[in-house]
Amino acid sequence: MAELTPIKVVIMRGGTSKGVFFNEVDLPQDAKLREKVILAVMGSPDPRQIDGLAGADPLTSKVCIIGPGRAHGADVTYTFGQVGIEEAYVALGGNCGNLSAAVGVYAIEAGFVLPQEPETVVRIFNTNARQMLIAYVPVRHGRPAVEGSYSIAGVPGTGAEIRMDYSGTAGATTGKILPTGNPSDSLYVPELGHHVTVSIVDVAKATCYFHAHEIGILGTEGPDQFTPEILQRFWAVRRAAAIAIGLGPDSRLPTPVAVTESVDYVNYLTKAVVPKEAMSFAARRVIGPPPRLHKAFASTGAVCTAAAASIQGTVVQAVTADISSGIVRIGHPTGVFPVQLRLDAEGQLLEASYSRTARRLLEGQAYIHSRILAGQ
Repeated sequence: MAELTPIKVVIMRGGTSKGVFFNEVDLPQDAKLREKVILAVMGSPDPRQIDGLAGADPLTSKVCIIGPGRAHGADVTYTFGQVGIEEAYVALGGNCGNLSAAVGVYAIEAGFVLPQEPETVVRIFNTNARQMLIAYVPVRHGRPAVEGSYSIAGVPGTGAEIRMDYSGTAGATTGKILPTGNPSDSLYVPELGHHVTVSIVDVAKATCYFHAHEIGILGTEGPDQFTPEILQRFWAVRRAAAIAIGLGPDSRLPTPVAVTESVDYVNYLTKAVVPKEAMSFAARRVIGPPPRLHKAFASTGAVCTAAAASIQGTVVQAVTADISSGIVRIGHPTGVFPVQLRLDAEGQLLEASYSRTARRLLEGQAYIHSRILAGQ
């Protein structure tokens, strides 16, 4: 028996994330064996992921599994996995809005969807939340377009604009936009020794929001200023919020986000000033475990945050500048993330869309030890 076994993979960048894409037919059907294979391909657990394809960062330790979507009235199914770096897990409890923009591109390039010019609509059934996403992929000469003038904070250069509509993801985690039934709640956080006013909102991904001053920060800090102690404050609020909505203290959701009124701050990457006039408010989002500051802002988190900004009585709405244009601009460590928001007279989401760029980086074979497939 050969010592190494090849597995077909495609590495793609979607927005500010990078992930390994699999066609589901190339992975084992058994869930436990599939997880072992994915961990081996990515090089986990290891702080450098040196023996795999991942990049030792939460934004590059991600996988997407794509399959046919006819059974769900979609073009493709999409399963997202956040792969642990120092811990051996593949978390299937959420979705990556950045990589979902790459799913549409992959679906066309892999033959799941026939290309239509100038734009191909790809219906994506996300198995994590069991909800439909819509990707609008620009196509030229029968292939997804790569070159374009659209730029996003956190990614160098420009590319073709891919629009993603997440209006069908209300209640993605809990089944309700407001899991507690309230736009805001006062929760006692034992680790902090006091109550914190939070808003728990569930669109695309359950998220809990609180004002930055509630945990003793400005809300404009960059990754180099987020000490382990600050990160634990975020995680403590998340734990209290998780218990409040019945997810349990060890759940990775709801994601904790600190918000504050728009203010000038320094872009973590470029060192240029992000002016307060460019944003509706500033936000800092912590992911994990272990807890780490997101160096940009997740697309799913951006959709949820934009929705929260439109709901009267939320912590986010209280710090939001004028959004009468329908665009919510979220200030994050490396720039501004705009989300197009459209509601009907009853406040129901008609559109919650954003734009990303995406492209294929590599297509080939990853090699794992054959003993893993043999169950050893």
